[in-house]
Amino acid sequence: MRRVSQVFALLIAALLAQGALAAPERIGVLITDWAEAEGFADDYRKIVVDRSAGERAESPDQPCTQEFVGEFPFRVSLGLLPYAVAFPTQGLETVHDSFGFYRLSADGKTYVSVYDPSVTLAVDAVPKVEGMVRPAVESRRRMSRSFWGIDPRDGTNYFDGIVQIGDAGAGPGPNPLALPNGIRDANEMSYLAAMTDMRILFTDQKPKLAKTTQLVDESVRHMLGELFGERIDLRFGAYAPTASLMPLEEEVALEMARAGHRRFVLTRETTDNNNYANNFMTRGTIARSLCKAGFSEGLEFQQVRQVGRTPEYNTMLMSTIRPHLQALPQGTEVAVLYTTYGLPWPGRQGAGPFSAPHPWAKEVYHENAYNNYLSFKRYAEAEYGARYRLVFTHPGKNGDLRTDNYYSYGLIQADDLRSEPAALRFRTLRENIDAAKQAGRRQILIPLSHWYYSSRDTLIAIRVMQKVPINSRADMAAEKYWIDWCERVDSPEPVPCEGADVVHLMYTEPFDKVAKEFGINYAHRIRGGIERFGVMPQGLDVKVLASGAVTRAGGGTVEMTSGRLQGARLVVAEDAHPGKPESFTTAAYETFNDAANNFVSSWDDYSAYVGTQRVPRPTPRNVRGSDGKRLTVASETVLFGPYRTLVNRPAQVTLPVAKGHRGPLESLRPYVFNEVTRGWDPVYGVPGGSAPRVDAAARRVTFDVQAFGVFVLLAQ
Repeated sequence: MRRVSQVFALLIAALLAQGALAAPERIGVLITDWAEAEGFADDYRKIVVDRSAGERAESPDQPCTQEFVGEFPFRVSLGLLPYAVAFPTQGLETVHDSFGFYRLSADGKTYVSVYDPSVTLAVDAVPKVEGMVRPAVESRRRMSRSFWGIDPRDGTNYFDGIVQIGDAGAGPGPNPLALPNGIRDANEMSYLAAMTDMRILFTDQKPKLAKTTQLVDESVRHMLGELFGERIDLRFGAYAPTASLMPLEEEVALEMARAGHRRFVLTRETTDNNNYANNFMTRGTIARSLCKAGFSEGLEFQQVRQVGRTPEYNTMLMSTIRPHLQALPQGTEVAVLYTTYGLPWPGRQGAGPFSAPHPWAKEVYHENAYNNYLSFKRYAEAEYGARYRLVFTHPGKNGDLRTDNYYSYGLIQADDLRSEPAALRFRTLRENIDAAKQAGRRQILIPLSHWYYSSRDTLIAIRVMQKVPINSRADMAAEKYWIDWCERVDSPEPVPCEGADVVHLMYTEPFDKVAKEFGINYAHRIRGGIERFGVMPQGLDVKVLASGAVTRAGGGTVEMTSGRLQGARLVVAEDAHPGKPESFTTAAYETFNDAANNFVSSWDDYSAYVGTQRVPRPTPRNVRGSDGKRLTVASETVLFGPYRTLVNRPAQVTLPVAKGHRGPLESLRPYVFNEVTRGWDPVYGVPGGSAPRVDAAARRVTFDVQAFGVFVLLAQ
């Protein structure tokens, strides 16, 4: 599915051969992802840790290593794992490889590696030392995100008959239990963790792409095909490949470069913009492979770094929380614990063989993910605030400071989230669950953002790390992945939902039920990346009427100075804090807390534009205000782009009021076109922004946004 169909591929090849399409003029769109298959994919499992470890520089001036991190000889492409764990290091070899996982052969004479059956140990050759052989399920080195051998629902031991031979070295010096087998310990641990989790999740272990992944990709391909046709070459590539399902991302990029492509849009479906995924795993890996193949000159990259914060994304989030709220009586108080992935902060870089130099302190993730949360919060308050008492903040708090809100990280441990002072520390989901319970909250809703489908992360890893119950086998078979349960205030153990001191918790699914809609949102985010190359959609009658340069440092302005849209304007704010968070280190940093004072404004340099496009025009028949009254159109519908471009500081949009509008200007409100509903959403307030401002003399209304699109003024 994540490959061009054979018919489409043959058609494109034929057109290129006939000269009907000039490859250098087409935009190469490469969608990247981890693309973890459902079931147990042996080839994927044997490369996924290698991809997480990255490459190491073999010399100080090695070509194509410009973006490596750390100091030589410990300089690496990614730096997630301590160097000596990721790579064999002189004097510390057993830190990298000191044990293995084996099954006993049928004749009882040989231990056979679970990871690689060609690796064997004669039983008689294993040293008779206490602790040398132990059941794998009792390993002292286990993956913290896995149930590690045991199915929590019925106690099934998926490691039955598997033993660990040898034990890990903690550092320099002799290790009497070390018994290396030539396989990195981290690879073997990851392999066994996946054996556990995939058997918990799936009866059929034959690898296959998730149904939601297939539906999203089909939706994206269809939408971008309608918008751009043969002017783009859309392909998919994975960080770690699975045979016959998904190719390696850099192999796809090389195919595209060899076909003549020089302009690329690189994109990830992740909700939250983060350097780890976008700068390292996608662009860094692809650019390095192209450089090594001799394609370092003449390439242009644009990146689409997240899909959250748009009207379409918030619409889908509303659909995931709707059934849980509707199951409660109106008027119920509900604590909302929006949960996203989380990343280490500020990291423990250090130096030398135990360094893990990935630059977590420079991450933009925390700011972007929190802005996405606040965008969701506005939609939730508007749609459900009148029917339920939604509680987003800790007792005594009422605002948008991050530390005041029940904003939660799902795939991170508290020990990875140090900050100074401690009051600014990012909080895990379980910490906020416990805090909400102690504060007297008896209904807790946990909306999952960041993940576009119910995956191993949401179904296993978060459950393990944050003490969330796992779905039953019947639930899994029926594709029911949400779960609700009850706890006592003083314990995370599930209990019957009875009694006065019981707390009811609701853990949502991500976007499995709205895969098509997710693809629509994703495609329109990608549309904006393609537009940055000057390629505009077809079939929408797009007319660019004015354009102007925007830079990350200085922002920029584009304005209509004549014609019927005279006065229509977009102002992107300058960066208020140059060098932040790029200059941060693990010793000198600021912990993001106030979204009204964002570090970043524009994410990129690009040409912004003002124009028009054909959309369903709002009429008194299809747009109503919060009071149910029909609204009237008070301006032209105006397109601001590149489409669905996102900013963190408020961008100002100005719309001229239609000459024929005679009502009071103070009653006008801005609305934005929603590609999923094909309707119009109110433009809600953004962090650091102000209420709409009226210039009565010029008959214009200015308002603040974080996402570009098609806007209109409607009279209340």
